[in-house]
Amino acid sequence: MNRRDVVFVVLAFTSAAMYLAFAAWRGVSGFPLDDAWIHQVYARNLGTRGEFAFFPGQPSAGSTSPLWTILLSLGYALRMDARVWTYLLGALLLGASAFWMARLARRIFPDSLFTVHCSLFTLFEWHLVWSAVSGMEILLFVFLALWLVERALANAHPFFLGVLAGALTLTRPEGIVFAALIAVISQFAICNSQFATRLTFFAIGLALFLAPYLIFNVAITGTILPNTFYAKNVEYAELFAQTPFIILWSKLLITPWVGAQILLLPGVVFVIARFVRERRWQTLAPVAWIVLLPTLYAMRLPVDYQHGRYEMPVIPFIVVYGIAGTAMLFEKIRLRVLNRAWGISIAVTLGVFWLMGAGAYTTDVAVIECEMMRSARWVADNAPRDARIAAHDIGALGYVYDRPFIDLAGLVSPEVIPFLRDENRLRDFMFSRNTQYAIFFPDWYPMLAHDSRFVPAYQTNCALTREMGGANMTVYKIVR
Repeated sequence: MNRRDVVFVVLAFTSAAMYLAFAAWRGVSGFPLDDAWIHQVYARNLGTRGEFAFFPGQPSAGSTSPLWTILLSLGYALRMDARVWTYLLGALLLGASAFWMARLARRIFPDSLFTVHCSLFTLFEWHLVWSAVSGMEILLFVFLALWLVERALANAHPFFLGVLAGALTLTRPEGIVFAALIAVISQFAICNSQFATRLTFFAIGLALFLAPYLIFNVAITGTILPNTFYAKNVEYAELFAQTPFIILWSKLLITPWVGAQILLLPGVVFVIARFVRERRWQTLAPVAWIVLLPTLYAMRLPVDYQHGRYEMPVIPFIVVYGIAGTAMLFEKIRLRVLNRAWGISIAVTLGVFWLMGAGAYTTDVAVIECEMMRSARWVADNAPRDARIAAHDIGALGYVYDRPFIDLAGLVSPEVIPFLRDENRLRDFMFSRNTQYAIFFPDWYPMLAHDSRFVPAYQTNCALTREMGGANMTVYKIVR
C-alpha cells in the first residue's frame, strides 16, 4: 500500500466520521433505516449462536445479503460494540472502493491523469458516505463490483472472476445480473475460441460461493431466493397498477444523479459516444449497468426511498466515466475560463451535497430511533412475556425484543406473503394466531387503524415524523 492509498483510507474514515459526529452533535446515533437492524439481528445470532436465523433456533432464509451478515457477525464473535464494528466496516469499504475506483479508471483510460479525482469524488459523494454509516451492504456491493470489473478488463482467470461474482451475488441478488453482464461483454466475448472452457471455470467459481446459499434457501423455504424478494414484489404490486412503467423507470434512473454527478452527465455522454465510435464494447459494460440496474428495480421493486439506496451501486460508474469524459471535453474545448469554472462548480457542488447528506443522515437516524426503536423498547418493557405480537417493521423490534413475533411484511413470516397487502386477511390471520399486540404506522394499514378492536396502547409522538408529514408508529392492543 503506497502513500496515496493510505490517504484514501484516512479520508474515508474522516468523511464517514464527520457524518457520525454531526449526528452525535444533534443527539442521535444508530442507523438510518430499520433494515440495518434486521442485518444486526441475523449477525448477532450467527456470531453468538452459530445460527443463520432471525429468531434463535429458527433457521431463516430472510436475509438478502448473507455475505454482509457474515462480516457483521465477526464483530459479535469478537465481542465488539455492534455499531462501532459496523461503522468501521463501512468506512473501510468506502476507502477500498476509492482505491479500486482509481485502478478501474487507469484500466479503462491508461494514459489518464485524473484517476485520483475519481477516488476523491467517491470519498465525498454524499450517497456513498451515507451508505458507509448506514449499516447496510451497499458499499460491499460497490467494492466487489468495482473489483470484478477491473479484474475482468485485466483478463483475469475466469475462476477468480466467478468467485467474485458469487461474493457479489451473496451481497445482493442482482449481483448475478451484473456479473453476467461483465463476464459476457468484458471477458468471454473477446475470447470466442475459449468460450466454453472459460465459462466452465467461471461457473465453478460462482458455484463455490453460491451453491451452499441456494441449497440453504431451498431447504428452508423451497425457493432459491430469500423471502424478502417475494414479499417486496407483493408489497409494492399496487405501484405497477397505479403508475405507468415509464414513470417508475424514469424516476429510478434519475435518482442516482442527485448530487454533483449531474454535472458529469455531459462527460458520460461524450465517453459513450467515443467508445461506440471506436467499437470498444468491453469497456461499455459498466455504463450499461447505469441503465440496467434501475430497469431491474423498475420491473420488480419500483421505489426510490432512502435516497435511492437500491440504485446507489451505479454511482461509482457514473463517476469514473463522467470524470474521464469531462477531462476529455476540457481538452477538446480548450477554454481555460470555462473549464476552470466547470471544475470548480463540480467541486463546490460535491461539498455542498456532502454537507446536506450529513443532515439527511442525521434526520434518517433520528426517525428510526424515535419511531421504530422507541416503540420496540416500549413493547420490550411493557408487553407480557407470553404476549403474541405482530409488527410490520421488524428490525429494531427484533434487536431489543427477545421473543418471536409475527412479521406482517413477510420477511420472517413467509406464510403472510400471499396476502400481506390485504388488511382483512391480515386481521383474520392475527386473530387466528391469538395476537394481542400489533405495531405499525396507521397510514400503512388504515383499515386496521380504524378497527375498534385495535386499541392504541402506545404512540411514539415523535415530533420529527409529524413535521415531515408522517404518522407516528402506534402499538395497538387487540381486544376481541
